[in-house]
Amino acid sequence: MADSESRSNVLVLGAGIIGLTTALKLQETGRYDVTILAETFPTDPRTIRYTSHWAGAHHVSHAEDNEQWQKIDRETFDIMWAHSAPDHPASHCFHRHQQTIYEATNRTHVKWLEHMPEFRYLSSDELLPSDTLGYTFRTVTITPSLYLSYLFSCFFANNGTAVRASLQHIDQVLEKGITPFLHAPVGANHNTGIKPRGIDALFVCTGLGSRSLGGVEDKRVYALRGQTVLLRAPWVRVGKSFNGRDGTYTYVMPRKNGDVGPPIVVGGMAH
Repeated sequence: MADSESRSNVLVLGAGIIGLTTALKLQETGRYDVTILAETFPTDPRTIRYTSHWAGAHHVSHAEDNEQWQKIDRETFDIMWAHSAPDHPASHCFHRHQQTIYEATNRTHVKWLEHMPEFRYLSSDELLPSDTLGYTFRTVTITPSLYLSYLFSCFFANNGTAVRASLQHIDQVLEKGITPFLHAPVGANHNTGIKPRGIDALFVCTGLGSRSLGGVEDKRVYALRGQTVLLRAPWVRVGKSFNGRDGTYTYVMPRKNGDVGPPIVVGGMAH
């Protein structure tokens, strides 16, 4: 591992699933001092300005023919499948289950999912009359609140620093680093001895905020709205979803049984 003087200083904007994961992957190299700067953190009261808490969430790729997206989704699944193993410290955040998807669409295959564990296409006698395609495989669902807490604690355990701030433009940190914001470190690393330093690299993981963040303003990012209900139905241990020809998407996602909220997510109507 490089000593502190030789390590590069890296700043990650955003403390959702993507921001925390990015920070941890950087820490794993041993070559970077990593700071997360965000307006909201996993330990804060829940708010619509922080979307990671509200995810379902199961791992089902929608990459279709996009090879880059396929590669990212496959690598992500491999990590989550490993994290869901019974002997992994994050296993309490995951539920391994059988996922079955029914479609009334123009698709004839889902090749981007055929690598999933125990994947198979459903036979015609397993489909409803309106279905045109069906398939089933093993995957995971995540309890986001637990997984966020796990990632955040790992980040601090690796000597990460978290600073609370609201940015209007990335130039605010590109010009002076985190120095103007050092009055507000968050969590375990409330370190008033942090030396003012510029940053060597910036990773923008601000989710929907990327649409309006000055210097980024990525208009390709858009919100996807859905309606969900949490149910206490611990006997439901498999996932099912339906993709309609009109773009409707309904689903049942079973989470791991435990003390954090109802274990079943029922939802749909994404648009």
